[in-house]
Amino acid sequence: MHLAAVALDLPNVGPFTYAVPAGLEVAVGDGVNVPFRHGERQGFVVDVGDWPAPDYAVKPISSRIGGVRLPTHLLSLCAWASRYYRCALGEVLAAAVPAPVRTGVKPERRVLIRKVPEFVGKLTERQQGVWADLPNLPTPIGEVLTTLGTSRGVIDKLIAAGAAIEEVEQDIQELRLEARDERFPLTDEQQVAVAAVSAALGRHETFLLYGVTGSGKTLVYLDLAEQVIAKGQQVLFLLPEIGLTPQLAARIRNRIPRTAVWHSGFTGGERGETWHRIAAGEVDLIVGTRSALFAPLPNPGLIIVDEEHDPSYKQESSPRYHARDLAIVHGQRLGVPVILGSATPSLETVHNGREKRYTVITLKKRPKGGALPIPVVVDMRQERAEQKRPVDLSRALVDRLRAVKAKSEQAIVLLNRRGWSPVISCKKCGEAVMCGSCAISLTWHRGIDRLKCHYCGHEQGRPSTCPACGHDQLSATGLGTEQLAALVQEQVPGMSVLRVDADTVAQRQGHARLFQAFAAGAADCLVGTQMVAKGLDFPRVTLVGVLSADKGLSVPEFRAAERTWQLIAQVAGRAGRGERPGEVVVQAFDPHALPIRCALEGRPRSFIDAELQLRREYGYPPFAGLVRIVWSGPDLAAVQLLAQAQAQRLAMVLDGALMLGPNPCSLAFLKDQHRWHVLIKAGSRGVAQALLDRLDAAGGLPESKGVSIAIDVDPNTTA
Repeated sequence: MHLAAVALDLPNVGPFTYAVPAGLEVAVGDGVNVPFRHGERQGFVVDVGDWPAPDYAVKPISSRIGGVRLPTHLLSLCAWASRYYRCALGEVLAAAVPAPVRTGVKPERRVLIRKVPEFVGKLTERQQGVWADLPNLPTPIGEVLTTLGTSRGVIDKLIAAGAAIEEVEQDIQELRLEARDERFPLTDEQQVAVAAVSAALGRHETFLLYGVTGSGKTLVYLDLAEQVIAKGQQVLFLLPEIGLTPQLAARIRNRIPRTAVWHSGFTGGERGETWHRIAAGEVDLIVGTRSALFAPLPNPGLIIVDEEHDPSYKQESSPRYHARDLAIVHGQRLGVPVILGSATPSLETVHNGREKRYTVITLKKRPKGGALPIPVVVDMRQERAEQKRPVDLSRALVDRLRAVKAKSEQAIVLLNRRGWSPVISCKKCGEAVMCGSCAISLTWHRGIDRLKCHYCGHEQGRPSTCPACGHDQLSATGLGTEQLAALVQEQVPGMSVLRVDADTVAQRQGHARLFQAFAAGAADCLVGTQMVAKGLDFPRVTLVGVLSADKGLSVPEFRAAERTWQLIAQVAGRAGRGERPGEVVVQAFDPHALPIRCALEGRPRSFIDAELQLRREYGYPPFAGLVRIVWSGPDLAAVQLLAQAQAQRLAMVLDGALMLGPNPCSLAFLKDQHRWHVLIKAGSRGVAQALLDRLDAAGGLPESKGVSIAIDVDPNTTA
């Protein structure tokens, strides 16, 4: 019987068997529609053949999804990810091929309308009035209808009379930035880097391109990409954040015109169209965030993972893959080089370089000879004592911001917290206004006068009285980017400010529009969260300010010190990238903390050595393999009982590994779900996988009604 194994996007299940109807040709990798229970679902064929008929009625495949076939190498990668990250193959395949591709969503279109200025025919009085106000240039019809206060019917009559023209519908495309030409001669360091990777083209080798901020890593990438494309192959270029893609894509397109951008900020239709262009071989280089890893490039020849240290490469929902690690596996299976680029590489990557698993290439100089910014560290305890009042902006930072304004330069100020104030609390009882669905205080956004939860999205109006005691005196405490932007404008008269955080970039292409405006000189200062800390290149920026630099050190995470070091070093590197020298002013209550001092003084080895010693001593990566298991549900008792019972089951397969917990997560109540977890520390990743194999052989961790179980291999967070 001609049968096919079809993987569906369902957790904890393997492929289902379906019959292949006569006349329907399907192959491994094809997207198909199949009957499932009382409806129909989409899936992917992962095997096909003439097999003995099973002892139950087999339903036939309904149809193929037109134009959707995964390349064999991608199907193989998804199968590997399914096994390693302990999720259903169908879940990985659904992540690899987004819903718009599977459902055939067409690109969004817009209708443009313009007047015919030379029109001399007859019109009614109303039509004449509308025609007179029509724009001469093609303008979206919706905008015209709103501005003129007219109807589509009136416009249609103008078109019929020849008084207006409806343009051919156009695709709504990404907002493209402009970039300067970068065909500069390579420095000696860059030439060495290009030569080392060039020698590995056609086979697999993992490289760490370890270069200081502004050292020209992108030029190395582009030289190598052109070599690969000249051989008829394609390049996969991964970035951690949507915000980095517009500026980098502009730089790449100057040299590689057939470049496509891929991230979740595009409409479904645009993503679908781009996917088919990539699959058809019409794209030479794809640049995008972690999901671009699954782009259906026919013949990839090089994989680049820029800012490889960034936590955004880890997906926090199923499938919980790490794009950097999976990119290396992809390169191994394809037999192509993988470049991991960073000025502040992750400790795991540094360790792999020291153990000779990766080839390390260093770029120690900035090509234009620009020095790294001069650091100024402000002890905010002393600052507040000297000013005899609580202050958020130090005198050192304000003075330098004023100098930037006077010299027509630009500045970036980082505060990794959005909103106006993170806490609204009662002056009488001290209770904060909390989210009803999460164990977290609500943040006040003054511009819209709303309180928001930054975890579940709940928002509400600001109460006039305390929800706990009824007192009518509520105060806002703490600083967010919204308040910081206002404070900068208050302290530096005449300074124009752009704010970049999750609120201001929420609109489509928001990142691109803001960064385009800043690059064009529309503002003197860019205030933002960690979005402004990495990968951006603005030659006029001569000053960077960092507020609450040590705040991240109090987070209960084993990576807290590493991320603080990375964040400060990265944002400091945004200054002085042009011809003018730069400065970085860092404000902290613990200015002598090792991550801060090492980041500012250019002593990465001192920090890395000390932190690796602590990781080895306490059994954390890269000297251990971690698995985190989280139980969640609306009923606290049910969650706790299942976590405790299954922890006993886990204890039976540990075989020398250490299990911490079960206990409540740091965020014990999130999105209406109570949460318990355990953290398993094994001797290595391989030992952790063997432990999970034993667990599967013993029956796994069956879900109980009302309680969900998440297995997170190599977790990004342990909180």
